[in-house]
Amino acid sequence: MEEKIDEVKVHKESIEKSSPLHIIREKELEINARVLKAKKEAEKIVQKARQEAALIQEKAVEEAYKAAQEVQEKMIEKAQEEAERLKIEAQGEAERVRKTTSNHEQAVNYLIEAILPSGE
Repeated sequence: MEEKIDEVKVHKESIEKSSPLHIIREKELEINARVLKAKKEAEKIVQKARQEAALIQEKAVEEAYKAAQEVQEKMIEKAQEEAERLKIEAQGEAERVRKTTSNHEQAVNYLIEAILPSGE
């Protein structure tokens, strides 16, 4: 009798496994597993993309900082060159004024000497 019971159980299991409902349930579990795997892969891709974006942003900030420093250095260099040029011009102008002033003083002294003799 136990053999008959075992035989019935095996037959029942085989019928249950081949039933449309069981097949649908297996496919549903299989699809859910695939969806879960795809979600995990998508999360990895998104995480990797975020890391790459952060690196790109960091590199862009560094490059922008370097470029700004270069521009600032060039501007300072140009300003120093302009200041040096203006200094040289001012020194030349000052020398011309000194010479002109000296010539005027000499002319005034000459006129004074010519008009007012030394003995008076």
